[in-house]
Amino acid sequence: MKRFIQAILAALGLCSGCSKSDILSPNQFTSEIAEAFRKSSPEFKVEIVREMEVKLTTIDGRETTSFLNNAYDVYKQDPKSKKDVIQRYVTSGLETIASLKLPAALDSTRIIPIIKDRPWLEEYRKALMSRGAKVVPEPVYEELNSDLIIVYAEDSPKNISYFQPNDLEKFHINRQDLRDLACKNLKRLLTNIERHGTNGLYMITAGGDYEASLLLLDSVWSDVEKDVHGEIVVAIPTRDLLVVTGSQDTEGLKKMRDIVHRATAQGSYRLTTKLFVLRGGNLKEFSQ
Repeated sequence: MKRFIQAILAALGLCSGCSKSDILSPNQFTSEIAEAFRKSSPEFKVEIVREMEVKLTTIDGRETTSFLNNAYDVYKQDPKSKKDVIQRYVTSGLETIASLKLPAALDSTRIIPIIKDRPWLEEYRKALMSRGAKVVPEPVYEELNSDLIIVYAEDSPKNISYFQPNDLEKFHINRQDLRDLACKNLKRLLTNIERHGTNGLYMITAGGDYEASLLLLDSVWSDVEKDVHGEIVVAIPTRDLLVVTGSQDTEGLKKMRDIVHRATAQGSYRLTTKLFVLRGGNLKEFSQ
């Protein structure tokens, strides 16, 4: 929520201490990320492929390419957070290259559901190919609706690892039970779910990573339903932003669409500009 508020303030010209002259250019940001990788793991070969793209190679030949656009978006929204943004991204990149080795086990207690837009699948395939993969298997996922999918992943303390269908068989995890298992894990792991707002327009937060995935938790919506006018309408313009109002709340819907417009222009990890109505446990496009 902090990043979104800062983005809105910046869009309105109300963000102090955030002059454009103080913000690194994309080339400068790429260079700083590359240098951070070198300092963190001097035994790796670190190569700047082009602006916003850094390639890591280990001494045993494993490779991964890091695309920095999302990290740069987060940094621009809060330039003072540069050090933390770079450290988080470097840590995630190092875990990614370590994960290219076959995992010894898949921890079923940490499998979670992540809501993605459909184009993410193609982006995922391209990322694997950029790491030298000859065969690109599908991650474990299922359809949520015509625009969105649920991708299943293992949530480690520092990184997210997507796994393949044969991993489920290898580690004796039943595909039919996967969604229930992942939702129970998510509910247990998210200990800070909060609702903000009044008068029928709300923002639901859960730490900044899995707000969109809250759509899959029935327990979240039983309390919200009585406080909106009409059916529950949700917006998830970015991964870390979940906004709620009622289908008969004209003012709430107007404000929601304005939030979606601003978040799409300023936010990171974009999902969809569409609004959806939560009906019978399903997510249907809302077009009113």
